[in-house]
Amino acid sequence: MEQRATSERWLARDTDLERDVVLHVVPADGEHTEATLDAARRASGIGHPGLTRVLDVDTDGTLAWITESYRHDERPLSALIGTGLPAEEIRRITGEVALVLEAARARGLHHLALVPESVLVGEDGSVRVRGLAADAALAGIDEDEHDGDAEDAAAVVALAYAGLTGSWPLESRTALPDAPRDATGVLPPSHLAVGVPSDLDTICRETLSDAAGPSSPGDYAASIAPWSRTPVTEEPVPGEAAPSGEPAAHEPEPEDPAAGTDDPVDTSAPTADDEGGTPFVGTVAAAAGAGTRAEPTEGRPEDTAVLPAARTDRDREETADEDRPGHRPTAAAAAAAAAAATVAGTLSVGGKVLGERVGKVAQRTRERAEVVAADRRAQREAIRSSEARDRVSLGSAGSQDGIEAPAPLLPPETGESPSPEQSRIVLAIMAGLVTLALILGCFGVTRIGSNTDLGAIFGSDTQQTAAPSPEPAPSAPAEEGSSSSEPIQVLSAIGFDPDGDQTEHNSEAQRVYDNDVSTAWTSEGYNAPDFGNKRGVGLVLDLGQAQPIRSATLQLPTATTLQVFVGAEPGIDGSRLGESSGADGSVTIAADQPTEGRYVTIWFTTTAQGSDGRHRASLAEVVLR
Repeated sequence: MEQRATSERWLARDTDLERDVVLHVVPADGEHTEATLDAARRASGIGHPGLTRVLDVDTDGTLAWITESYRHDERPLSALIGTGLPAEEIRRITGEVALVLEAARARGLHHLALVPESVLVGEDGSVRVRGLAADAALAGIDEDEHDGDAEDAAAVVALAYAGLTGSWPLESRTALPDAPRDATGVLPPSHLAVGVPSDLDTICRETLSDAAGPSSPGDYAASIAPWSRTPVTEEPVPGEAAPSGEPAAHEPEPEDPAAGTDDPVDTSAPTADDEGGTPFVGTVAAAAGAGTRAEPTEGRPEDTAVLPAARTDRDREETADEDRPGHRPTAAAAAAAAAAATVAGTLSVGGKVLGERVGKVAQRTRERAEVVAADRRAQREAIRSSEARDRVSLGSAGSQDGIEAPAPLLPPETGESPSPEQSRIVLAIMAGLVTLALILGCFGVTRIGSNTDLGAIFGSDTQQTAAPSPEPAPSAPAEEGSSSSEPIQVLSAIGFDPDGDQTEHNSEAQRVYDNDVSTAWTSEGYNAPDFGNKRGVGLVLDLGQAQPIRSATLQLPTATTLQVFVGAEPGIDGSRLGESSGADGSVTIAADQPTEGRYVTIWFTTTAQGSDGRHRASLAEVVLR
């Protein structure tokens, strides 16, 4: 990878809109400045919430800058890795990063320079990626000469590796230490840390050592899914000391007023040792004078992988600060020290450090299991108590002896035995009903077979001796809709999605042959009218056996483009009966000659946009003849 050009990120104040912004400043006459500004403009067109917004791109002849959105609660992933993150939190963060890069890939853009400093994590767990396309352009990376899909996927896997081990496995420059290697390549995460999930360990090993990892960021996201949508926190073991003499994770580190903020921007004033020899303090303020005021303040240097010069200055400053009394390491230095200590400890196979860490992890797991078991027992007891309160026993129900009997609704004589005259009337009525039933039954029996030719059925002699009837006159050809063009019965139907998950709302498929146009099958929702990266979707109708099919009448709720195929197997490889383009309502697709087959595939190649902005294909009813 080429040496990155000199650049700096500054925290500035937009005095017009009263908001803080980040200025990514580069020399206006830099070799790759024009390509960097163009990449930033293209990235600004992707309105994804997982990307830092590019608010403006401008130059004043001496300097050029990219104005980005800024959040005070965000920290770079490299700083969070040093403090320690659970494996499931690494899964969540890298999964969100993969979805952001997959959305950018769908718009034709790749990052190609992704490092832990490129990922910003907010206190609410939100994940944002900065430097899309622009950081690669600044480093002189030509996107046409790289496989952007595979390289971004490998970079996301490297982020997962860094989160699990505290070290960086790629050649790109970052604040994290380099990952240890052996003769076969980068060591797997399970060799450096305990508690590594098997799927993440396998993906890291196949990608970084065997070059057989995911082909795109979306492929990586699908491989590690599902993950939690909320931050996954891990309670530290009480009394556990952090490596390298740092405070324990559960003990809050007192704030140092002189240390500035943990914002992922460079708020330190440049020194005379900066490349180029020209301080940026006055020039940045002048460049932003039209509405944005840069405010370099005292604090730690920028914790970013974009500027080798800035990183070198940070190292020089931290080395000098270590000699001062009362020196406190910066967050980046503490993170690097913790990561290095973790790697060094876990590599001592069979040593005391590894044994202590494994024991602590086992103790932590046992304590968590006890807490979870206690919570579940408490929940079960609460449910049982609630059920006991709601349950009413017949034996325990109180009786009320003082309730008065209801007033009678019938006269008192109703309960007396019927008189002989009343009994005779009832018997007469019953006899009349029985007689009527017998008469109706006898009449029905005599009518059995009156509308059928029993002689033809049983082959009696009457049929053989009967006089021949005159030959009937030739009838006219059957018109459409006559008995000879009766609809073909459909036995079953199923959704057809060969380029996706093989299903497409299968539960709605039977609606297309239920003789009810008010019900319809609809496809899944898509972002584009042409299904994006799919050739199409549709339905497959099963007729039970091969039958000749001449026409298909479709009831289309929306205007779409479709084709009808008939064949011995489901799919679009059979004979095409016909097609319809942009029509809705009742559409009949007919062929000059009937096509024989058991399966009829209705294949949609376009969709119609609904009220929710998603694109879908739909079919209310289909009649085959």
